[in-house]
Amino acid sequence: MSEYQARLRDLTQDEVVSQLEGADGLLALTNSELFFIGADGVQRAPLSEIKKVVGGKGGTLVVMGEAGPLIEAPVQAFQMDELRLFFESVKTFVARQKSGAAPAAAPPPPPEPEPAPPPRREPEPPPPPPEEDTRPVTLEEETELPPPITPPEEPAPPAAAAYLPEAPVAPPPPRPRSGVTGLLLKLTSLATFALTAYWIYANPAADPMTLGFVALGGLGAALLEWHVSNL
Repeated sequence: MSEYQARLRDLTQDEVVSQLEGADGLLALTNSELFFIGADGVQRAPLSEIKKVVGGKGGTLVVMGEAGPLIEAPVQAFQMDELRLFFESVKTFVARQKSGAAPAAAPPPPPEPEPAPPPRREPEPPPPPPEEDTRPVTLEEETELPPPITPPEEPAPPAAAAYLPEAPVAPPPPRPRSGVTGLLLKLTSLATFALTAYWIYANPAADPMTLGFVALGGLGAALLEWHVSNL
């Protein structure tokens, strides 16, 4: 906010509808007054007293009233095109102020019509009483009771089957062992063990891992053959 606008804000609380700020001052228009705020001070003119605006003579813009000049402002402080547009709005507001054509007060709204009372509801007639049965009661009209419901007969439980002890299963007869085959397998087991030991003895410089595999494989094979010979 410039210095001129701050001074205008202190001068009036009326709404500023148009303003034009130049190098040497500020022209401002409100609904009721025209202001010029410059280096020499503040000049103000009520819109109802403005008669005409004269500009150009001696480089001074003069706002004339009935008794003489109301505002004098330097023309060179503003752009001419902007100055013309500003005073077009001043002319409109001056004409509106002098006409005094205040907007007519709107007529008061017509009173709202009173709501019509709701239609009266007639009470509904009571329902007719039920017709009484005047026919005489005879024996033929008595209803027969339904026969009693008897539960279905439960099926007899099946006879318990006689417990028969199971005959003991005889163990399978022992398989005959062949003495010749068992003997040959035992000899083969001993031979495998002997060959493994001889290979390890004959190859002492072999890789330790290789020696371990040979010893483990030979010993396992010999034990397996010995076990099979006992079956």
